[in-house]
Order: sequence, then structure tokens, then C-alpha cells
Amino acid sequence: MRQELKTLSWYLILTGVLQIASLVMWFLHVNNLPVLHVLVPLRFVLLVFMYKSILSGYVRSWVLDALIVGFCVFSVVNTIFFDPWNTFNSNAMTLESIILIILSLSTYVFLMDKRMTEHLKNYLRSVELMNSGVFIYYTSSLLLTYFGKYTIQVINPELSRYTWIIHGIFSVIMYYFFWRALWKRNST
Repeated sequence: MRQELKTLSWYLILTGVLQIASLVMWFLHVNNLPVLHVLVPLRFVLLVFMYKSILSGYVRSWVLDALIVGFCVFSVVNTIFFDPWNTFNSNAMTLESIILIILSLSTYVFLMDKRMTEHLKNYLRSVELMNSGVFIYYTSSLLLTYFGKYTIQVINPELSRYTWIIHGIFSVIMYYFFWRALWKRNST
């Protein structure tokens, strides 16, 4: 199995565990927002590692390593000074979305290069699915976190809940694409 698929497997396992922990806290009526302060850097690191494998030969490894370190430092500083651990982690989520959308769009561009398709060989369909899942989810996430305060303050609370339901649907789409990418690994 290629490195990006191994990283994707770890992404699914670790984010699944954190999602279950968050759900249990919600059922117990405990604030589950602190989980978000762990989830955001974790999924960012795993997805950038995935892109590091996909984009090897196109983007220098040290650039993506610096991105990982910089984002983790930003996440810690953000949690300490701006978005306390018991609140919504909107600053880190917004930055995460912007960076991952840029990586996703860059991957779409690089996928047009014949050398990239040779580099990926039998995993091209899996990479396309992974990249599409990232693009779809993080684009919707960026819109939601960017306009989040507006939807919560101006729009009535019931309509605001529907925007989160739509965001959940995009999350399910991303996870579906990720599972398909793992499933397609042997059949392409």
C-alpha cells in the first residue's frame, strides 16, 4: 500500500476515535469543543502528510514540513490566546481550510501533468477521490467558519442548525470519498 493510503487509513482511524469521544461527551451533556482543538491539528498533520507523498517531486518536502510545524504552533497559540479550549476553534479551522484548499487545487493542477500520472500509476483514482473529498469538505468548512458568526448572530437559530446539518453532509461525503479511495486501491 502506498504511503498516502496508509496515512489516509490513520486519518480515518484517529478522527473516528475523536468523533466517538465527542459524541459520547455530547450524550453526557459535557462540552465537547475541547476535542476540536485536538482534532483540527491532528487531521491537518495527517492530510498534509498525505499530500507530501502525493506531491513528492512537485513540492519540496521541507515546505510541507514547515507548514505542519507552523500550523501546529499557530493552533497552540490560538488555543491559548484567542479561541480558548472550551470554545469553537474557528481561527484554526479557517486557516486549515485555506491551506488544504490550496493543496487540493494544486494537486488538481499537477494531476494534469503526465509525469504525475506516471508517478501515481495504479493509485491515480484513489488520489483523485482523496483530493476531491478534501476539496469538497474544506470548501464548505471554510464558508461555514467564515460566515459562522453571521449565521449564528443574524439568522434565526433554527436556520443556523440547518447550515450545520449541511456541513455534516459534506463531512459524510468526504469520508465516503476517503473510504472509496481505500477501496479502489486494488481495483485501479
